[in-house]
Amino acid sequence: MDLNLVQMIFVVEADNADVALYYQALRRFDQFFKQSCCRYVIDSCHECKENTDCPYLAVFAQELSTDPDIVRRHQKPPLPFAFKIMQISSDCSSLEICLVVVGKAVNHLDVFIKTVRRLVATIPVQNHGNPPDISGVYCQDNQSVRLELDLSSHGTRNVIVLSSLDIMENPVGADDVRLVIESPLRLLSGGSELRHFDFSAFLRSQMRRCSSLFAYYGDGELEIDFAGLSSDAKQVVCLCDGIRYSHPPWSQRPNHAGLFGASRFVAVTPGIMSLLTLGGYFNAGKVASFGFGTYSIKGL
Repeated sequence: MDLNLVQMIFVVEADNADVALYYQALRRFDQFFKQSCCRYVIDSCHECKENTDCPYLAVFAQELSTDPDIVRRHQKPPLPFAFKIMQISSDCSSLEICLVVVGKAVNHLDVFIKTVRRLVATIPVQNHGNPPDISGVYCQDNQSVRLELDLSSHGTRNVIVLSSLDIMENPVGADDVRLVIESPLRLLSGGSELRHFDFSAFLRSQMRRCSSLFAYYGDGELEIDFAGLSSDAKQVVCLCDGIRYSHPPWSQRPNHAGLFGASRFVAVTPGIMSLLTLGGYFNAGKVASFGFGTYSIKGL
């Protein structure tokens, strides 16, 4: 049983590619998505005669399974996509928007692309400069090789579809790893947001997130040893702790603070490495779909 995903990169050129503006715009992504695909103006989507084939409902409904075992074993389905916003020039003239689309939501790639274009078009022009422009849209494989998407005709061509199982089977094998948290990680444990990084809590959160994505948007459930991985996580040792709770450079809002930085860990088992490598495509913690909790993990 597998979970397919597509990783797209939108390169944005602007006179002032301020990351904060794009995070603010992502808060309205669901509205932009609905505007991109809805043909009717109806207050309730469930009253719409096209609700069974609607891309908006397919992506944002987060409906629970009719299988009680699935509901019992897994958390509420996450949204089937995850954003990452990356500044790629020191003069703030360009940035990249990475969008991972998961499972059945891949059927609606055209709507996602249209929505990102709509989102970028809403970014305010800075100091009477030029409006932001998407200079290229690419698919990226699991080796970070990019292929420019053919958007010249109706439908999206030459898409690279990745397999979650392939990603998990080919992690960089290492007992000694470096974990870099790139955007605010808002991690919950016992109902409270953690102010200090806890490797076990991080792994458990990613196990829940990945397994729920598999169960709700994939071909079946993710077969992993939850108890075994949780036990292994308790043996992981931090050699260099550089992860701190703080605000990101682009915002001082209280709900934008989170865990940032890089730490080195040893005694990381292959199973943990596989799960966290896959989880890196989906982000982690609260608001993960909208660019929070982005991270990378690499062997040393």
